Amino acid sequence: MRDKTLERLHQLGWQLPTPPAPLGAYRAVVEAGSMLHISMQGPVSAGKPALTGLLGREVSIEAGREAARLSLLNTLAQAFRHLGSLDHIRQVVRLDAYVACEESFINHPQVIDSASELLVQVFAERAGHVRTVCGVRNLPGNLPVGLALVLKLQRQPA
Repeated sequence: MRDKTLERLHQLGWQLPTPPAPLGAYRAVVEAGSMLHISMQGPVSAGKPALTGLLGREVSIEAGREAARLSLLNTLAQAFRHLGSLDHIRQVVRLDAYVACEESFINHPQVIDSASELLVQVFAERAGHVRTVCGVRNLPGNLPVGLALVLKLQRQPA
């Protein structure tokens, strides 16, 4: 069966990476009823951080935007591994975003907008989501960005 959502992602020039393994004693994905919860994912590629440091210090806004996109692709890779098809996603419900930044950094929304914008490009009307964005002192592995998603499922392809 064709995965139309995955095809759309490819048309946009993006590929799903290999989903990273959890960094501790937790699951990367939990399905509860019709909801899929994906643990925080960072900009990790081939098991290693693609970028480290704090926004406003070592990491520019544009590099942070790239990190947010890679983090989102890792969340979608986790969903794909669990579901077998991104077409089972009925609605992107919630995006929680963490930006590791220096104390005076205030451009969190501009960094995380790249992930929200990619969700809209991939899922169209299924991408309307609520979002929490906060600045934090640090993230595991000195990652600059971390994202967690909550998705509503429809087991019949959309």
